[in-house]
Amino acid sequence: MASVQSALMLLIGFAFLRGAAIGGLSLVSQQVVNLWFVRRRGIAAAAASLGLAAGSMVFPQLIDFLISRLGWRGAYLALAGFVALTILPVAALLFRDRPEKFGLSPDAGLALTAKDPRPEPSFSRQPALRTGVFWLLCAAGFLTNAVGTALLLNHFSIMQTAGVAHVDALTLLALAGGVQAVATLGTGFLVDRYEPRRLVPLAMGMLALASALPAFGGGVTVSWLYALSLGGAYGSQQAINAAGYAQYFGRDHLGAIRGTSFVFGVAGAALGPLPFAASIDWTQSYAAVLTVCCGLALLCGAAAFVVGCPSATANTTAIPSPMTERT
Repeated sequence: MASVQSALMLLIGFAFLRGAAIGGLSLVSQQVVNLWFVRRRGIAAAAASLGLAAGSMVFPQLIDFLISRLGWRGAYLALAGFVALTILPVAALLFRDRPEKFGLSPDAGLALTAKDPRPEPSFSRQPALRTGVFWLLCAAGFLTNAVGTALLLNHFSIMQTAGVAHVDALTLLALAGGVQAVATLGTGFLVDRYEPRRLVPLAMGMLALASALPAFGGGVTVSWLYALSLGGAYGSQQAINAAGYAQYFGRDHLGAIRGTSFVFGVAGAALGPLPFAASIDWTQSYAAVLTVCCGLALLCGAAAFVVGCPSATANTTAIPSPMTERT
């Protein structure tokens, strides 16, 4: 990105950034947590996802500082060095396959109790794709990525139309990141106690509110409520997305299932900003597209009440668990 000289190079650079971050690092990081935790997966996945919330709080100000000192090209180079010095060593030293390969058990060896839930399911990809809950989780992830990415990319423009100064808009991003962290942990705690599909209306309701507030209001109060809603939507959906698929479909074929679901998440992040650009070009306002986003989020939240829990007996083509075979 530091060497971009044309629109084509910009397109390629952004494609690689999105593919590496959303399609690569996020998938692998969530997969590792899901392999090592089963009964405490919700809170573990939420805790591991706190880095995203922390990044939302720290990096906007950091990047703004780097650009002011080094220019945007220098800022990209500084970020490249930061990634090389942090993520690469962490991945090499700490990332491992499922615990059974090392003679360990999931959940850090936590003993089973009489209150433990039903045995872990084992869905392969095709049976998983035939369940309604898979498409509900995909729809929620698509909308959160689409609307959330569009709101963040147009954050300063939206805040300017609401009468919020640039420095205050930066503060709102930090606020949203803080709320995201709290919502991630809170929803992760709930995922261990309730079905993930029951929590989808919570995330979609906050996403609808984050879309509606800047569409129909302005001023400091509305902008703060907007930041709270956006952070809450991101945090709650983050926890649901990180643990929900593994809760419903098990660990045996989770990589293939999550790989398919990530297609929708990446597509949402790629396509979401386009209607916002068209709206501001054609109407000089974001109100129309924000209203549509609000309606779609409410529709997705309502769908959670009619989608049922997948039955393991419907998984007729699932391959037996390797652990079951060894037993």
